[in-house]
Amino acid sequence: MKSEKIKSKKKLSSLDKELGLKETKPKTKSSKKDNTSERKKIIKDIVKSLNEKKCEDIIALNLENVNSYLSIFVIATVATSTQAKSVVRELEKKTKHLKMGAGSLEKKNSPEESGWAILDLGEIILHVMTKEVRAYYDLDKLWGDAEKIKI
Repeated sequence: MKSEKIKSKKKLSSLDKELGLKETKPKTKSSKKDNTSERKKIIKDIVKSLNEKKCEDIIALNLENVNSYLSIFVIATVATSTQAKSVVRELEKKTKHLKMGAGSLEKKNSPEESGWAILDLGEIILHVMTKEVRAYYDLDKLWGDAEKIKI
């Protein structure tokens, strides 16, 4: 059985070479630490931009210990739907060079403005909402078990 595993690994590695994939090294503690410090820097930059755009009640939640497929939520409150779109559009431009995620999405559940704009940065998801929408969905309470990140 060991020889079968070795053969399958060889086939996989030759397939990887054909596809032009490079061998990935296992993550070490130092690379994880580097990733964490880089992520904190990105969060601080996001929060700085949110403050510059006059967002309020900004929080960052670490969801890794609460949910296996989510990492970080940054939640901010704005005065209007137009401001929410503007904030997300600006942050999308500022973070585009990071190539971290899918981009911006707008929650649409009616023909009118929803009051909720989302920016997917991969490990970091930014939620920008009006006060009414934030109170209604109450993500702060929904993810209340998550650790708050000092910003």
